[in-house]
This record gives sequence, structure tokens and C-alpha cells, in this order.
Amino acid sequence: MPVASNRVKEIVGSPVRRIAVLLERAAGNKDIISFGGGAPSVAPPKEMIEHLIEELRLNPHQTTGYSSTIGIPSLLEKIADDLKAEEHIHMNPKKEIALTDGGSEGLFIALSATIDPKDEVIIADPTYLAYKPTIEYLGGVPVPVHTKWQDDYQMLPDRVNEKITKKTKAIMLLSPDNPTGRIQDDKNTRGIVELAEDHKLWLITDDIYKHIVLQGKFVNSRKFGGYENTLTCCSFSKSLSVPGFRLGYAYGPERIVERMEKLKQYTSLCPSRPAQIMVEKALEHKGKIQKSYVKKVVVPTYKRRRDLMAKLMKKVIPDAGTAMPRGAFYFFVDMSNYLGKMDDEAFADKLLQKKNLVVIPGKFFGRSGRKHVRFTFVSEPEPRIKEGFERLEDFLGV
Repeated sequence: MPVASNRVKEIVGSPVRRIAVLLERAAGNKDIISFGGGAPSVAPPKEMIEHLIEELRLNPHQTTGYSSTIGIPSLLEKIADDLKAEEHIHMNPKKEIALTDGGSEGLFIALSATIDPKDEVIIADPTYLAYKPTIEYLGGVPVPVHTKWQDDYQMLPDRVNEKITKKTKAIMLLSPDNPTGRIQDDKNTRGIVELAEDHKLWLITDDIYKHIVLQGKFVNSRKFGGYENTLTCCSFSKSLSVPGFRLGYAYGPERIVERMEKLKQYTSLCPSRPAQIMVEKALEHKGKIQKSYVKKVVVPTYKRRRDLMAKLMKKVIPDAGTAMPRGAFYFFVDMSNYLGKMDDEAFADKLLQKKNLVVIPGKFFGRSGRKHVRFTFVSEPEPRIKEGFERLEDFLGV
């Protein structure tokens, strides 16, 4: 019998995706409350949906056809205009921007285009759970930098500098962050940009949550330099609440975007044209639809849920440790004072089994995540968040 690839056998399945399967199977069970997944729970802008329906009706063949691998030129131009207007970033839409099938594919082909086997890639610990297995699958070596809630989970330049060796090829920076909700402070971002420049390293920035800012402000790392060595991945999944359409984009120096485009020819060929048509509508007229939707719907909705969850945490688990998330959808909570000898995965399993309450074990986000739990406030409305913490309180017996 043929043997499966060792590279794939060694990959650990994502606990978040396992939860997604469980929730799909239990779709009819309204008793399950999910603080687990990170998928938006508000409807996307109706103007986008209506526009796509109309295009499908009037031009079905063209709307469902292929596009070029890099993406529809008019959409790339709108993305470039948006970057210039919102972040003061000047990118050539014909050579320095490419569309991807969501942020996940963007990160995969970004790493594929920048690292070789045995190259070291510096990542935060805890951090997004896909970074480590992707780096290892490509033959690279993930090098974690410990962060903690007492420091607002900041990725500190001094700690990054301690990890740089002759084998270091790249630094990854996610802000706002998953699982911690941290927004990297300007001085720390500047320090990491300068380290990447000084050591001639790639800086791969994951800006998927850049529009989900609940407190403070997102600042593009290029404000501090690094134009020639920074590669950025973004997505429309969160800002427009369309994760199932799988559309994102990457931008950076022409020499690396060209390699990413070459790789994409053999992974997914081209991005979804229906998704591109829909998103282009949202970016018309200087992004009027997207800006209005984020300002009036997305941020206010999730900020209310965050604030409620923070209040309930103080009441139900006052001896837990966490930092107030300033962006994204997550609290990353040190539950050491409540777990005893139980590990975080066993805790999450028992909480689901006994109380139908879903949380994600922290250890999947890195060694520093042990005895931690990720609570997301994106999935459930306020009444169910309150009920979820009532269940947690009952489960803990406090």
C-alpha cells in the first residue's frame, strides 16, 4: 500500500476548523453557545449582495468565469487607491498587488515565496495557529518570541533581536492579533521594522484585522520604513463579513509578488471572480460602502460584545489574567488559577461536554498559551454571551 507524505502526516489539525465542523453538524442545536470560531456573525453589506445577484442575472457566463491569476485589473486599482487614501501606501496595482483566496492562501504563498528549507522565521508566542505548521511544512524553522498579558502581549524588539541568527530569514507580525486582540504599539513596530532592515530580513505582516479596531488606531508598518523588504497579507473576510467568498490580497515588492503569482497559478489558478465583482462594488467611490459598513455596523457591534464580555470576565473569573483586546475578536485568558492540574484542552472538552459552551484551548497558539483559553466575542449576540458566562460560572462552581 502506498505511504502518505510525511510532511502532511506531521501537520496537526486546526482545533478551530474541528470546531467549525462540529458546529455545522450541530446547526440545529441552538443550545450550543460558541466562543470558539472567528467568523463574522453580521450580514455583509446588502449593496454588495444585490450587485452580485444582478451581475449573475445579466452576465452569468462572464461573472462565473476565470480571471487572471493576479486578479481583475479594475479591482487591483481600487485596492491601490484604498491603500493610498487610508494608509498612505503607494503600490503599483499592475506589479505590486495580487489577489489571493483569502488571507490563508496569501500567507501560504507568501511564506512559500520567501523561505527555503532550514530558514528560521521569528513568530510571536502565542500567535495565529497556522504560522508554525505552514513554516514547518515548507521546511523552515519557526522561532517563537514569548509574549505575555502583563505586557499587553506586545512583541518586543529586544526579545526579537535575541532570536535573530545567521539562519533567520523572516519576521512575522500580526496586528491586530489573533488570539490576543493586541495592537502592536508604534515604538515596538518601529523597532521590529528597523531590525528587519538592519539584518536584511523579510518582514511578513498579517493585516487581516486592520479594519477591526475597537480602541486606538491601526498603523501600517511601512510608516516606519521597510518598503523593499515588507510583504503584507490582507483579507476582506472580516471587514466585509464574507469569509466564505475567500478573497484577500497581498502586496509588496514586485520581485516577490511576481513569485507569488507564479505559485498561485499552481495552487488555485485564480481568485473567485464572483467574489472580486462583489468586493469591487464595496470599494467603489473611494470605498464608501466598506467604510460606512465598518464604521456603522462592524466596529460598534463587536465593541459592545467585547465590553460585555470584559465585564462578565471580571465578575465570573476575576483571578484570570488577560489584556483588553484593542482589535480583532478575541480575549486570550490565563486560566491557571482555575484549571488546577487540568490542561486547557481537557478544560475546553469538558466545558463543551457538560455545558455546551465552546472555547479554544490556548496551547494550540504556542507553548506560552498553555493554561490559557481563547474566548471570541464575534459569534454570539449579547444575551447569549451573558448566558455563556452563566454556564461558565456554574461549571467552575464559583
